[in-house]
Amino acid sequence: MKTLLDSASPRTKMFLAMGLVLGLAALAPLGGVSATSVARGLLGAAALAGLGWWLVRRGRAESRFVLTERMRVVSRTGLSQRCGLALVEVDGSRYLVAFGDSFAEIRRAHAPVALPPEKETLP
Repeated sequence: MKTLLDSASPRTKMFLAMGLVLGLAALAPLGGVSATSVARGLLGAAALAGLGWWLVRRGRAESRFVLTERMRVVSRTGLSQRCGLALVEVDGSRYLVAFGDSFAEIRRAHAPVALPPEKETLP
């Protein structure tokens, strides 16, 4: 459900809120309520409304935005205490990464070669 305020800019929303606060502050003495009480009430209401808006947006953001995994470590092994080898997949391409304390070397990994099926020999 879209409201009129959904399409308004943050600046417009701020001016509207300031106008409402000033209008209520001007009308407060007429009703026998002090301006301080009205200001405290408005501040509390604004804080609760902001918290509610934040909670609603936070719950909705998870369902509409999904991150895709662009890089993942397929496997990793240690060659020594300070060196290792990792197979990394980035956007569908695989790379071998040899790394150590002061170096890293990257090589593109080729697709594995499919071996022909072994023929059964009869004894």
